[in-house]
Amino acid sequence: MTKKSYLISAIYFITNRLRLFLLLIVFFSFVPLAFSQKAKTPFGELYGLDQELYNGRRYVYFPPLQTGGHQFLQSEGFSQGSVRLRGKLYTDLLLNFDIYNQQLVMRYLNQLGATEQLAISDAWLQGFSFNGMRFEYLEMADSSWKIAQVIGEKPFEILIFWTKNLSLDTRYGATNHVFSKAQKKTWLRNNELMQAFKNKRDFVKLFSKDFQSDLKKYMRKERFSFKKTSDESIAELLRFCSSNLTKL
Repeated sequence: MTKKSYLISAIYFITNRLRLFLLLIVFFSFVPLAFSQKAKTPFGELYGLDQELYNGRRYVYFPPLQTGGHQFLQSEGFSQGSVRLRGKLYTDLLLNFDIYNQQLVMRYLNQLGATEQLAISDAWLQGFSFNGMRFEYLEMADSSWKIAQVIGEKPFEILIFWTKNLSLDTRYGATNHVFSKAQKKTWLRNNELMQAFKNKRDFVKLFSKDFQSDLKKYMRKERFSFKKTSDESIAELLRFCSSNLTKL
């Protein structure tokens, strides 16, 4: 080997070693930073990676292609709300209610800053609220559990169970599926007693005969209709009942 070639080999060897050394310095400089950033995720700061809140599964639901409508109660947009799990209240969450699959859905940012959707587990779910509506997770008489919107305060409350159907579009020539409008079943809850009703007439019959006349007068005066009235009007009706009666 000539002196010139030996010198070139030495320079090449030293350059490679120096390059490796610099790479190691850069690598070990970023490791602490990476762990630091991982610990400071948005939801980590808020809830400390609370395993009760983030205990569900990833929400993924794909209806048939070109399906009309959507599976949610009001819209596909998420709204700020709160969730109660095992007596603990979590606030400032982005929520929506999939009434076709009967699933509470939360949208959040993961550790990488990407948006994800989580189906909140019903194992510890007690209730939630968003868009001015309050919901409870209730055990029914047949031991099943269902999500109900709750209007009013004890002793009298209206429970609304929301659902949607998915079926083939019945219009001529249509070949796609379509979600139905939100459908509801209503119950009156008097403390722990729950009774179903379909309309004003059924509702009035749930009360004592001595009170039915006054109740009818009130509903006529207010032009009350369960199909068209607002949640606040229903709450006013229940306050009228509570001020006159304490039980059926």
